[in-house]
Amino acid sequence: METKYKNLKNRELPELERKGFFRRWHYMPTQMPVSKKEYYFIADDIDDLKDILEKHRFNDLKELHCKELSPVELVVLSTKDRQFAAAQIYRYSEDYNFHPKSDISIYKGVDAEVFLGVLKELKPEG
Repeated sequence: METKYKNLKNRELPELERKGFFRRWHYMPTQMPVSKKEYYFIADDIDDLKDILEKHRFNDLKELHCKELSPVELVVLSTKDRQFAAAQIYRYSEDYNFHPKSDISIYKGVDAEVFLGVLKELKPEG
């Protein structure tokens, strides 16, 4: 039986709320707008990716195979001030959709800064 994970793509976090004229998502504790970015990895990296997120070993992300498009997707929501980040792993399946394959990981403060800094350094392979 497959676990039903919350879906970060749907912004299923209590800390997030739509605000303003354009109804943008905001991280409520700091009132900062939230942006979304996707990173893709090869299928063989999914277990390592889960382990890295759970154990906060963010520098190990550089050892994985980041691609332009691949069956494993890492969705990241973050604030511009880099004090908040949320990440979730998705996997492409037979129904031609990405489905959550991990719980949502939330990082704040220094952890968020380090995590987002490492992601910024990733260069997708062709």
